[in-house]
Amino acid sequence: MKTCNKILLILLFVIGHTNFAQTPEQQKMIDKATKMRDSIMESIGLQELIEEAEAQQKEKKIEHKKSAIPKTTKGNDKYWRNTLVSNHNTKLINWNNGAADLVFNYAYDSRNDKVKYVKVGAIKADGTVELNPTDDIPELKPLNNFKNSNPFYDIHNLDAFQYTSGDAGFKLNPYLLVYQNEQKIGVLTIGNSEKVTLNLLTLGDMYYGDEGYLLSWVYVDKDCALRADENWTGDLTNTGEPLLVETKVSYDLKFKAGWNLIKTEVIGTYLFPDAPEEDRSRYKKHEHTSIAEVPKGAIYYFRSAEQY
Repeated sequence: MKTCNKILLILLFVIGHTNFAQTPEQQKMIDKATKMRDSIMESIGLQELIEEAEAQQKEKKIEHKKSAIPKTTKGNDKYWRNTLVSNHNTKLINWNNGAADLVFNYAYDSRNDKVKYVKVGAIKADGTVELNPTDDIPELKPLNNFKNSNPFYDIHNLDAFQYTSGDAGFKLNPYLLVYQNEQKIGVLTIGNSEKVTLNLLTLGDMYYGDEGYLLSWVYVDKDCALRADENWTGDLTNTGEPLLVETKVSYDLKFKAGWNLIKTEVIGTYLFPDAPEEDRSRYKKHEHTSIAEVPKGAIYYFRSAEQY
């Protein structure tokens, strides 16, 4: 077929010069070429030629599209690697690990190389998440030590923290561990954004500006409160290239003795599309507030231990 196409193009080129004055010899060549063209067109069919050309053109466009825009699947995305997500009925989709315990770790026993924890819920065999923390936490540090152990690192002036009953025993975790047969198999976070629920737990990513919220669990042994407000301008680079931004951070936390919830929300985004990947976005505002219960529509993210 390709050979016929080449011959036909040559013949059409020859015939296309009939508007110019021709010698008798040239006219004979043109007549001969015309007969050959008609013969070829009759043998292979004009419609077949057109369809073949269109098909080839379409195939080239598809190949170009595939090479120019590679698809990214959840399996290749760091936010979805080894990750399962729940529907809005707190049931993890595609869960097949069997029943597991949800635990809140509060200390580490270095002598026995063992994490100390209390059970706060479970993942049923069908993937349904159930949370019901009731046990007391036996080892706590005072609330006023939070400025030295804040997992979000978003207050630069530690004098900004103000405490009510700062001597209250306090422990905060922005995640729950998932245990099975006394072995950690993963981590459970709660929020509404796969990016925020991982970024705020990752030192190099916690200043990213992907919007959404993450929930943290808190236990205190008596009523207490914590406040802080800071407007800050400074460099939030991860790569060494200066990245000056303005941020606003607020903590408005009131705790009742026992178990409490904190909602940490990332609001507003600075985008730097020309910066290295580690500096593409930064947050404008962090709001930390106390809430009474897990918000309706919150999503549960299970990340297997292979992620960490």
